[in-house]
Amino acid sequence: MSRKFKFTVVLIVILVGVAGLISGCTSSTDLKEVQVEEKYIPVEIETAEIASLGNRTRFMGKVAANEELAVIPKAMGIVTSINVELGDVVEEGSVLFTIEQGDISKSVEQAANAVELANRSVSQAENGLKTASVNYELSKEKIENAMLNLERTKKLYEEGAISKSQLEQAELAASDKNLDVIKGQVTQAEISYQQALNQLRQAEISYEQAMSGLNNTVVQAPMSGTIASLNVKEGQIIANGQVAATIVDTDKVYVQMNVVENMINKLQVGQEAEVHISSAGDTKITSTISYIAPTVDPRNQLYPVKIYIDNLDNKIKPGMSGEIILNIDKVDSAIVIKSNAVLDKDGKQIVYVVEDDLSVAKVVTVGLDTGDYVEIKEGIKEGDKVIVEGQHYVEDGGKVKVVRGE
Repeated sequence: MSRKFKFTVVLIVILVGVAGLISGCTSSTDLKEVQVEEKYIPVEIETAEIASLGNRTRFMGKVAANEELAVIPKAMGIVTSINVELGDVVEEGSVLFTIEQGDISKSVEQAANAVELANRSVSQAENGLKTASVNYELSKEKIENAMLNLERTKKLYEEGAISKSQLEQAELAASDKNLDVIKGQVTQAEISYQQALNQLRQAEISYEQAMSGLNNTVVQAPMSGTIASLNVKEGQIIANGQVAATIVDTDKVYVQMNVVENMINKLQVGQEAEVHISSAGDTKITSTISYIAPTVDPRNQLYPVKIYIDNLDNKIKPGMSGEIILNIDKVDSAIVIKSNAVLDKDGKQIVYVVEDDLSVAKVVTVGLDTGDYVEIKEGIKEGDKVIVEGQHYVEDGGKVKVVRGE
């Protein structure tokens, strides 16, 4: 191979290498330029909104009937009839059972006869009083007339027109001694009348007591509800103070929870509550706190709180367990964002927002934090686009691209 040919081959190789090197440099430069143009941090954003915020706290409670009354008969005796069965729904005033009435009925009859006799005595005493009063008025009028006649008789006697015996007769007729006697009769008649009235009242009281005893033998429902227990049978002797039946009103029930002292002042009557009773189908029930005890229960040193629930289908039974969810430390009309959007940097709390495809750091003041969401008191405003994913990788003024979110 000639020298000239070798030189030509080497030159060609060098040229090819230089061309490749130049081509490689150009591609690297172009790639860097592309990388510079496409350098950004992908982020997810959410808009800061005005909302209510609260710590959702769970409590456990027990269901109880709205009202429960024990039926305790006032009379004692043998049960003669029972009109209800266990589980029956009854109306207030309906007859539950009756007690033997024989002896009490006789007492009522005797008391009624005593009232009738007392009424007759009152009528007689009233007539006697009227007669004595009439006699008194007639005698009084007669004496008044006699006194007028006595004045005339005295003048005639002084003139010598009549005798002294006629004057004495006129004086005797005008004497009020007889009037005092008759007045005493009126007073006695009044006493007799009052005594008769008192006897009548006593007879009436005895009759009322007898009737009350008779009424007590008919035991009625003190309220509307369901017969929850029935402890009597026909022919059984029932005593005073014995609980014969129990009636419960379950059209409305309440869930009672017991709250510790450091939580009780965070609750208020009318506060919304979310109730779950799994045994009744675990349907979410929205209600409100109806009652907060003003004093602690000495048995457990806790404060009873009641939440009433409508229960017209009677699926919720007294004794069931319930879960109550309440918003504690609730704030209204607050700027709310996700809690993870807030970062701690150099002793400050920072939130990054997107403005013109740039991440902008905002120093914020936080309020209530539920763990999921946080109240922002200062630093951002409603409508700001807050970075909730990718916030750990951005910096103030860095270029970002929203890939998820609003």
